[in-house]
Amino acid sequence: MPVVRGADKKQRRAAVVLRILSRHATNTLSQGHIVNHSTRSLRWLTPTIRRERNEWEAFCARINDGKLLENSATSLRALKDQFRELEQQNRELKIPELHQELKQLQARVNVILQRCRLYLDTTAVRSLAETQLPHLERILDFVQTEQVYLRRQLLLSQTTVHYLKQLLTAAEDIWTQSYCNPNYLLNLIRKIKHDDAHLNDPGDLLFLSLRDMEAVAQNQISHPDLGIYLRGLEVARCSYYVSRQIPEWRESCDLLMMAGMLHDLGWLMLNPKLANKADGKDAQRNDERGEHPILGAALLGGLRGFPGDSYLTEVVAQHHERLDGTGYPRRLHTYHLGEHSRRMGVICRYLELKNDRRELTADGIRTCDGEELAFGAALQLYRETLQGEWDPTVADQLFRALDANLPEELRESDRHNDPFSLKRFQNYRPDEAHAEMTPPHFSLERESRSNRSVTDRQTEK
Repeated sequence: MPVVRGADKKQRRAAVVLRILSRHATNTLSQGHIVNHSTRSLRWLTPTIRRERNEWEAFCARINDGKLLENSATSLRALKDQFRELEQQNRELKIPELHQELKQLQARVNVILQRCRLYLDTTAVRSLAETQLPHLERILDFVQTEQVYLRRQLLLSQTTVHYLKQLLTAAEDIWTQSYCNPNYLLNLIRKIKHDDAHLNDPGDLLFLSLRDMEAVAQNQISHPDLGIYLRGLEVARCSYYVSRQIPEWRESCDLLMMAGMLHDLGWLMLNPKLANKADGKDAQRNDERGEHPILGAALLGGLRGFPGDSYLTEVVAQHHERLDGTGYPRRLHTYHLGEHSRRMGVICRYLELKNDRRELTADGIRTCDGEELAFGAALQLYRETLQGEWDPTVADQLFRALDANLPEELRESDRHNDPFSLKRFQNYRPDEAHAEMTPPHFSLERESRSNRSVTDRQTEK
């Protein structure tokens, strides 16, 4: 038998490992699944970069596999033309500095294009094999989808500023009049319905970063409480999107949109000195007693004249209540919560989780990418629903409206014990068992001990 040298053995082993990795990556991508359950992310929020990484692994595994393509090949020419077009579009896409999350996504696109430049540029220094071409095509498709998402987010910021101006004008009537005509708000609802009727992707109407959106709006509108109105607009648009997908929601669409736009106005009635607290670099409102739902309901008592107006104050007052009685402010249980309140509570909770990075990351213990927040919020809401906190029918309707495959993805991730988010919202749901214990009325320190009895000390008094 011929003697096999150590170097040849290593090369053969490396070739076998590359074939196995390539076969595994191809099978995984053909099935449409992501390998690591702890890093699942929905494609509709931002085109997942993780699939692009899997494509690069399969691409690199086929470096020396197959026949090399000539520069005159038709398929290679078409791929180079697509690459030049994407690179030109990426240079022309100007994202303002206030959109920090979008700037990060664009930087990731630049990294992918830099890798592709080695193979597809006019001065390419590396050659391509025939088996590598399909992987590179899918990578460029990911880049194109990412650029489309970036442009749609920029368009979303422009329309949001326009909606904010009209919502602020309508809110002035609510503050100054005991009876408020809802026509101005109904016109805004009709405008949102008209603008969002063609949107079939939740990523076109959900903010990638509420903080960035607030910074952009503050640059054009001078108002100290834009964050409250921004949350209201996102809840209203999400309610309309779900109503388009779920027939059971359509009858109460206007009510949910009206309640969504105004559900957090109670924050404005809190004492600013008591409602603001320093939290790192940001000043966050604090409602330890859970008063803002009741205050908001009282403020909207005079808003009448639209379908479902008799339920408006009830929905606003109960948008933080939970079926197990752990919500606030009144800790209502199952049979006390109406159908509209359950729907509003689920939507508000989902967007609250999506926009609050601290809760999903356990105050920085775990880091995550921006596109993971939407899936992490859905997973946390799914787990809370299993514990009896939310209506399972309403939660399932929300998940199916966002993505048809989302319920199955959530069940599979929960079955694999995905450790994405297990932290509870303790600021709003205090647990008496974990409250700080009061100090005892006596001390065991040596200095405080006395040889005299309690009766002797009382006699001296």
